[in-house]
Order: sequence, then C-alpha cells, then structure tokens
Amino acid sequence: MKRLLSTIITVAVTAGLKAQLLALKTDALWDGLMTPNLGMEIVTGNKTSFGLSVFGNYKPWGMDMKMVGAIPEFRYWFGGRPMMREFIGVAALGTSYDITWGSETYKGDAWGGGLTFGYAFFLSPHWNIECYGSVGAVYYDHKHYYRDDHYSENRRTAHGYAFIPFKLGVSFAYIIK
Repeated sequence: MKRLLSTIITVAVTAGLKAQLLALKTDALWDGLMTPNLGMEIVTGNKTSFGLSVFGNYKPWGMDMKMVGAIPEFRYWFGGRPMMREFIGVAALGTSYDITWGSETYKGDAWGGGLTFGYAFFLSPHWNIECYGSVGAVYYDHKHYYRDDHYSENRRTAHGYAFIPFKLGVSFAYIIK
C-alpha cells in the first residue's frame, strides 16, 4: 500500500514538469573579499526562478573575522525567459558573525529581507554574468564589547534595524540544462 501511494504521489507531482534549467553561481565580488560563496538557481516557471546562495569566511587577509550565512531569493525575469536580461526579486538574509575591528568586537546574528534588481548578460548557452544589488531592512542582534571587557557575559548589548544594501555583486553562472 505504501509503495502504491508513493508511486501515485510521485506521478502526480512530476506529471507537469518540463526540462528545468539549473545554474551554479559564484559571486566574484565576494570572492575578491575572500568570502567563498556558492549559489544555485532553478527555473520555477516561464519567467520565474528560485535561488539560494551560501557564504562564509574565516579570517580573510588575517583580520579577526568569521561569518557564515545564506540568502534565498525569488526572481521575476522581464526578458521573456528566466536567466536572461533584467530581473527583479525578493531576497532574504540570515547570517551569523564574529568581527573584531581594532579594540571592538561584534558577535551576533542578522536577519533581513528586501528587493533585488539586476541584469544577466548572455555569454554562451552555458555561461552568464549577472550584475545585481539588493536593498532592504536588516535586523541585527549582537554583543558589542571592547578588548578588556568580560567576554563570558551572554547578554546581547546591541540590537536594532538598519536599511542597507545587503547583496551587491557580479556573479558568474554556469547553466546546466
């Protein structure tokens, strides 16, 4: 019975699927900032796609900095088909960080969301370059302390909202058909 039910669900879910486009991406600006990142985007409709980018770094250029995060994004493409020409999207951000600047340390998390605008340049059937920017509201909640403070305190000392650009980039995308 379980096998029959599983087969019916699989057929029902996949019956309307067509060939999907899948792209693997990396953001050259983040790579230049020594923050490795990898993104994946899949076409979800005639003019829509969904992507997820993950990033992280550990002491870039010897700075005392650690960060890890993810950015899911839904895009609407104006160019007649996904992954071509101009797009607008809705993106979210989730990140955890531990950054020391001089004698000050910021350790905490940030979440947010906003709008993305961009353009995808066609290079070949399998390669694109995307230029984009996202602005939105980001909520941060972190400990802010100085070098000689007591680090063992587990209370948050700073939190709030900021309206900032949280995703600016130039990505190279490899499209798998």
